[in-house]
Amino acid sequence: MSIRAGGQLGPTLRALRQAQGWSQTELGRRIGLSQERISSIERQPERVTVGQLLTLLMALDAELRIQARQPPPPTEPW
Repeated sequence: MSIRAGGQLGPTLRALRQAQGWSQTELGRRIGLSQERISSIERQPERVTVGQLLTLLMALDAELRIQARQPPPPTEPW
């Protein structure tokens, strides 16, 4: 999955959690956060710390990759 906008992170984290079959409570239990904090991260991911994000991704068997965007292909002149 590529995330290119802030609004995509929360739904992506939710989808990864649900793919594991975990509730917010279960994910929180596994990484030492409350259900309320997991809910907050999924609703407002811009407030998650990098450390919490990496911990979440590790628990969800996902990873963070940062790479330069590929330039768009050149358009053909008409």
